Amino acid sequence: MTFSKAKQEFQIRYYLWATSEFEKEIDESFPNLRLFKSGSAWETYQFMQQLDKNEQLTLMRGLLKRNNDAVQALGENCSIEEECLRSRRDDFFRIRGLYQFVKRLEKDGQMSEARSLFQRFRPAAVKVLGEIYLEDEKSLRSRLDAIFRPIPSTFEEEIAARELAGEKIKFASKRNVRKAIITKFKSAFGNQCIGSEYLLAEPQPQFQIKCHGWISSTIFEFGHRKSSIEYSHIISSEDSFEHQSPEGVVYRTNLIIGFNISFCSWLGITGATKWEYLMDEDVEPACDSAIKHCGHFFEVAPKLLKGLELEKITAD
Repeated sequence: MTFSKAKQEFQIRYYLWATSEFEKEIDESFPNLRLFKSGSAWETYQFMQQLDKNEQLTLMRGLLKRNNDAVQALGENCSIEEECLRSRRDDFFRIRGLYQFVKRLEKDGQMSEARSLFQRFRPAAVKVLGEIYLEDEKSLRSRLDAIFRPIPSTFEEEIAARELAGEKIKFASKRNVRKAIITKFKSAFGNQCIGSEYLLAEPQPQFQIKCHGWISSTIFEFGHRKSSIEYSHIISSEDSFEHQSPEGVVYRTNLIIGFNISFCSWLGITGATKWEYLMDEDVEPACDSAIKHCGHFFEVAPKLLKGLELEKITAD
């Protein structure tokens, strides 16, 4: 089997597994998505609450089919309904933020500025509502109020409000967050890791686990002033191989069969999964969640890679 064929097979398996994972998440009322306090995972969960079960499944398919080579290989297409719901999800919080800004301008007496801004994003607001056209501005605003009212403030908005009120918010130190995730990862998976130092001397800590001849590297990154944890997996060959570019330049690089794998990526939300704005009391729960998602992928990785062992791969 050539590397390109092996990579395509892995992507197909990953896509089918991800679909089953998202279906389970929906069936069980979002046990994982509901735990995020910010970011695209939280936003996706909040938008999902606006939909019925069939619409949730439609959005799921739309998210998973975005920029996915496996979809093309399987001969699947993204339906109009899937694209529409995905577009509404993508724009939902952007339009919410703009609409809130319009209301603040009106409250401050800047009526012409508010009206000009509202007219600029009005077509996108109509689409977020799932409508084709709403001529009556009063009706449109009434519908926007109704759909946005149940949405709680984002965690970023809560932080901003607390700081505006004069509260001094202390976020967890990057050093403590880094130490906590390293300790928990080593405790959970240290006996599977290769390399005596687990590549901890790197700018960001990396852990490597061998699986069917491939190396699964888990990479953690952290925020700066407002602490966060971000993780993803890369599955690559241990050794580099010689390649030739279309221009005839010969170079060496590792083969990568899987990239930017994480909880959010297998739900089609984003490449990396992130816990943001961590305070001291948030560090342990965030680390535990990250370890849980890592362990879940480590359990399925051997099945996804079975039969695609590196020694069976030939050059394209």
